[in-house]
Amino acid sequence: MSNYPVANAVMASSSVPGIFAPISLRNFSNCTQRHQPWVDDALNQKSHLPRSYAVARAVDRYSQPDRMPILRLVDGGVTDNLGVRGSMMSPVTQYGDVPNMAGAFSPEKLRRVKQVLVIVANAQTYPEYAWSLEGKDPGLLQTLEASSQAALGTLNNETVSVAKKDFLQWADHVNSQRGPDTPQVEVNFSVLTFDQVADKEERATFDAMPTTFHLQPEQVDALRQLSGNLLDQSEEFQNFREALQ
Repeated sequence: MSNYPVANAVMASSSVPGIFAPISLRNFSNCTQRHQPWVDDALNQKSHLPRSYAVARAVDRYSQPDRMPILRLVDGGVTDNLGVRGSMMSPVTQYGDVPNMAGAFSPEKLRRVKQVLVIVANAQTYPEYAWSLEGKDPGLLQTLEASSQAALGTLNNETVSVAKKDFLQWADHVNSQRGPDTPQVEVNFSVLTFDQVADKEERATFDAMPTTFHLQPEQVDALRQLSGNLLDQSEEFQNFREALQ
């Protein structure tokens, strides 16, 4: 896949359903990465509640080109708008071995890691709706917009909570395999949101920024400065920096 244009992947990551067409890929039957042992193991387990089972069931469909000859790629925000669930905690990324992070760490690196910093940038906003302020009934598109924003906000909050819990469980798993004289791994989980802006007027300014592909230069500058300020204020980030000194 070294000759596959990166631009296509970027387009897929921005293909918001209903606004942009998905990126289509042919599902070839001779893909060498198609059959992963962890998928069969997850599907054959007795309990269907673990996340690995749900992920394996979804992945299994892609291994059958007769059922899915064409893949349609869309913006990952439909399942994980923060890009956290599909990273280190994904059974797909870790080849089914999430506790040992098989896709991120070799056994030797896993024994040596001591400090982990996770930064989640949640740019969720809470805009005011004109129809709500005016006491009017929303139209179809306005209702869909408000509904999607509400669902997205709930998903973002749940994602952050689950991700932090998973990272801390991973640290406990790694530390349980280390001796009492071996340094323990520490996870610093930092979440940056507009809610952390102390000034109400400044916070309202960021909340009013639209989700768009084009922002004014001054808006971009303000966002870049804010990200640095919020990170400097983060207790978890400061703890990580001190641990490295």
